[in-house]
Amino acid sequence: MRKKLISVFALFALTTSLFAACGSDNTDAAPTPEATATVAPTATPEPTATPEPTVAPKPTVTPLPFDKNVTLMNTYGTVFENSGVCIAQAKNLENVYTVKLVKKHYNSISLENEMKPDAIMGGSPTLITIDEAKALGYVIPENYKDTMVPKLNFTATDLAMKLCSENDLKLRFHTLVWHSQTPDWFFRTDYSANNDLTTTDVMDARMEFYIRSIMKHVYDSEYGDCVYTWDVVNEYWNATPNNWIAIYGQQNHTPSFVKLAFQIADDVLREYNIREKVTLVFNDFNTYMNSQHLVAIMEFINSDGKICDAFGMQAHLDTGYPSTDLFKNTVKKFLDTGCEVQITELDVTCNNDTTQANYYYNLMKGILELKKEGGNISAITYWGMGDDHSWRGDRTPLLFSMPGIAKPAYYKVLQAYVDAGYTIQE
Repeated sequence: MRKKLISVFALFALTTSLFAACGSDNTDAAPTPEATATVAPTATPEPTATPEPTVAPKPTVTPLPFDKNVTLMNTYGTVFENSGVCIAQAKNLENVYTVKLVKKHYNSISLENEMKPDAIMGGSPTLITIDEAKALGYVIPENYKDTMVPKLNFTATDLAMKLCSENDLKLRFHTLVWHSQTPDWFFRTDYSANNDLTTTDVMDARMEFYIRSIMKHVYDSEYGDCVYTWDVVNEYWNATPNNWIAIYGQQNHTPSFVKLAFQIADDVLREYNIREKVTLVFNDFNTYMNSQHLVAIMEFINSDGKICDAFGMQAHLDTGYPSTDLFKNTVKKFLDTGCEVQITELDVTCNNDTTQANYYYNLMKGILELKKEGGNISAITYWGMGDDHSWRGDRTPLLFSMPGIAKPAYYKVLQAYVDAGYTIQE
């Protein structure tokens, strides 16, 4: 029988396969000998089915601290009669999205500038005769000494009243008497910026013309019942030297023109038989620094009968000052006089979101505690819909970075509501 010869190549292939079967991580294995022949390449087989694409993992959704249906309106709006916000211009309420956002959180608005004296009277006067003024519905007092009358621009006021009425919103009138944003010519003889300041008698009559004419225009309007409160006098105590003081003199705790302004406004409301429905407010800033002075002024204003209803606390605050305890104690001091308190222009500047959120929490919890004890706090108005709409926007003072985009402070304000023992309304 003839023996079969095994080639060197076949023997090498067999040896290699046995080695592979024993495991390639064997550190004692002998070195692989070099091959003596070249193996023909094998084509890569085509897949028999299309591979399934890799599914991207779903992002983890962090739940909000509160259900999206929880808002300032169904929390604070149920405890305080007026939950408000500042709007830059009346025409902004023509935007459906803006109105939707406003109504989600608030039931009242303030216009930032369009109801201030310079907006209504203009930077330079447009003078008309007394007869022309009366034909427009202006009120000219018997003691009015000027021969001409400034024409009043009610365009923004009328638009705001109409839009508020159509959207079931209330409107704060801000403001009638103020040292700032009141044209200089209004204080000068013949309404001329080139003339000297006029006398107290002339100024008394001008102020009466202005207040009565505006309030009459509002309440003669078919939309006027949306105006629920008036900032009759703004920033008397903290005013720097100004034309009111230059004409009437430094009057400290007994300012005659301030009292006269409230007497006129009170009289108008009584003429329209709405005195119990509308609030007259003495509005000021840094109230926590000057509370004893403001209480003394309020006592003077109401010394012959209550004609001023409420302290308006502007509340342009900072996380560094005042402390939330100081603010709460100031609110309590005002409430102890028997007057109403309205927080009219709230914002809180800060260095970071966390500090601001904690400050807002303590601030609102303190206010809610006073309310729960029976404190007559009737309104809270935030001074802007978002940081991008704020006069102090560079220090991010509001609950929203932009309208509808909530910050940590917003959720802490809602948490303060719950922690103070109030129930969220469905």
